[in-house]
Amino acid sequence: MANSNITIDLTNYKDRVGSRVPEGTYKVVVDDVEPDTAKSGNPMVNVWFRIHGGDYDGQTITDRLVLTEKSMFRVVGFLQALGIKTPKKRLSLDISKFVGRSMEITVRDGDPYNGRVKSEVSGYARLPEKAAKQSEVDIDDVEEPADAPEEFEAEAPEAPAPAPAAAPEPEDDDAQGEVDLDDLDNL
Repeated sequence: MANSNITIDLTNYKDRVGSRVPEGTYKVVVDDVEPDTAKSGNPMVNVWFRIHGGDYDGQTITDRLVLTEKSMFRVVGFLQALGIKTPKKRLSLDISKFVGRSMEITVRDGDPYNGRVKSEVSGYARLPEKAAKQSEVDIDDVEEPADAPEEFEAEAPEAPAPAPAAAPEPEDDDAQGEVDLDDLDNL
């Protein structure tokens, strides 16, 4: 019989679908992020969350944050759950610094795709104050793009966000316009 050994290199493999877990709220760590382009041509960020603790410890949930005005409420919710202020300004963010940060996500069953149901993120929440201290985003990690006319002042995170049932609204730190992440320099 011939040698039946094969070599499979999974070094750079990323699960693009994610696990299916029961609907509910989970403490997660941002495991990885990458800029991408949606099928519509809009910029987006792929996010991989790893469940931390409980019966589903280690399972991966994937999410896609499309950077359009229509879906900005999800981007704002994600940023606020990380402890990043969301003033009504243009922000430049190094998304690689999101990796290792903790938050809670609420998941629900998504629509079947190719016969497979996956868990989808339906909300984000900041961890309670004690747990959030471990995952605060350094103020130096948030900056205004060079082409913006005003100076950006980031503030330390305040109280934890409420439960993820309601979509968060951008904080009104500046009446200059809406949060616009469509032109992020680092994406």
